[in-house]
Amino acid sequence: MLLAAPLLLSAGGAAHAADQKAVVVSAGSEQAIKLGKTVISRPFGAELVDHLSVVGSYTLRDTRLHLIRAKAGSECPARYAVIVTRPGQEPQITESFGTCSAAARPQLRRGVFTVAMPASASGGPLVRYQYANGRMHRPAAALTQGAGSIGPTAPAASACKSANAIDAANQARALDAFERDWPKAYRRTGTLKRVDLGQSELRRLVTDLACMSSWPIGERRVPELATPLFRSQRHRGAAFAALESIQRDPDTDANLKAVARSFSAEMRYRIALDPPL
Repeated sequence: MLLAAPLLLSAGGAAHAADQKAVVVSAGSEQAIKLGKTVISRPFGAELVDHLSVVGSYTLRDTRLHLIRAKAGSECPARYAVIVTRPGQEPQITESFGTCSAAARPQLRRGVFTVAMPASASGGPLVRYQYANGRMHRPAAALTQGAGSIGPTAPAASACKSANAIDAANQARALDAFERDWPKAYRRTGTLKRVDLGQSELRRLVTDLACMSSWPIGERRVPELATPLFRSQRHRGAAFAALESIQRDPDTDANLKAVARSFSAEMRYRIALDPPL
């Protein structure tokens, strides 16, 4: 393991770093990141890290973002950071982030850079980090309890914004992102057999599904996305039980109780039409 120390930059070349490709180089007994003539030593600061790698580089207006990954031991196999370069400025590095999963999925779309990854090193629903103002943020839920950023535990209270409270464009944006980040393993009953879902994770999943199914844009798309989960022999009982718990929870708002009841009825109807073998 390498003991990382504060960032060090070599002289000469910082002004041109924004135009350069990020590569991993040897710096004595350690690895470093090189951008043109600029060498960034120990990019993870004081964290214990091992092997460095460059996941990818992305252009955001006049800013170049380089996503780097470091092995961080068996307890946390992967940590991430973003090197931010701009013309005429020295590179800056975000604080390290991540869930310890090595399966990060970076994306630059419509001027927004995000990195999605499973909620833990062993898997789970996707968590998304978004770049803004020199940092990688893990956005708080906005449209639904989870809004696609599903963590390992559920909050005490449950909430869901009705279709009347969200314009059509934001509904479409939220549902598109949710479908895009829906794990491949959840799309087939066969692969769901090998997925471990904790009670809190499952409740967060069905909360998001129920909420978005109540929006006009989600009336058909969401039940179709959810069908493998509710057909799964391993998870369907717990999934329906999670919907029941939402309806009984005194901290759940009235709108979410109603949409959970409606979504449960819809999924039971679909499963009855095509019962699992």
